Amino acid sequence: MAGASGVLGQELIRILHLQNYWVRSILRDSEKQDKVAPYSDDIWRADVRHPEEIAGCFRDIDIVVTTVGKSVSIFTHEPPSFWEVDYQANMNLLREAQQAGVKHFLYVSIFGSETSPKLRQGWSQEVFSQKLINSGIPYTIIKPVGLFSGLHDLIIMGMQGLLLTPGDGSPQTNPIHQQDLAQFCVEHLTEPNSVLAVGGPETHSRQEVAKLVCQLTRCQFNINVPEFLIKPSLLLVRLVSKNLYDKLSFFTYITTHDMVAPSYGSRRFEDYLQHKLAD
Repeated sequence: MAGASGVLGQELIRILHLQNYWVRSILRDSEKQDKVAPYSDDIWRADVRHPEEIAGCFRDIDIVVTTVGKSVSIFTHEPPSFWEVDYQANMNLLREAQQAGVKHFLYVSIFGSETSPKLRQGWSQEVFSQKLINSGIPYTIIKPVGLFSGLHDLIIMGMQGLLLTPGDGSPQTNPIHQQDLAQFCVEHLTEPNSVLAVGGPETHSRQEVAKLVCQLTRCQFNINVPEFLIKPSLLLVRLVSKNLYDKLSFFTYITTHDMVAPSYGSRRFEDYLQHKLAD
């Protein structure tokens, strides 16, 4: 399991452990070892961006699962690009899996990843997905609309008193709780040569999501930013930070387009939000 210490990864290894799978977790950050150790039979310390560190990691492994991807949060500032993490790191895992002769490879991408090469996160994932499809290894590619945890930026902005939504807020979306997504992944763990889109049980407009966040965080200002103002603003951001530009471009795209996939699970965003704010 690559990406085991992430929000989705932790849920995946927990369910796999409960279902009596033997789990090897690949872990880069030793500070997160306590989070994965209870559900891991073995821990392999490595940064998957470096092929030499994962050499041999899939020996005697039948199924590879990877959720490796760069954070899309505008409040994180990791130096690697989306290409280095979402494409190259996963390619390192795929090559190692080919050498080890694994029987199946499950990859968690993102819904709409095929839309545009200008969206660096989604496009990096789509290029890798095509490499996986043509690799000769039986594969399952899961494309969630987005995780509830991926909306934490809205919570942070709401708690700071100002929530900005690109566009008029009318596009629809149905994000999914990470526990529901993990269960979906395990149910389709070895479904051969499949690309599966999935979303949560409820569909909301972006404006409805913003209003809910503002209501529960007591946000003072909930503002829709007209699209004609966004493009020149993004160009200015690009002069300062390519990393932030890529994230804001992706955020703008998904909030100004419908992102709805077949529904799965039972957990509601409002319940999740109330729980996170209570914490």
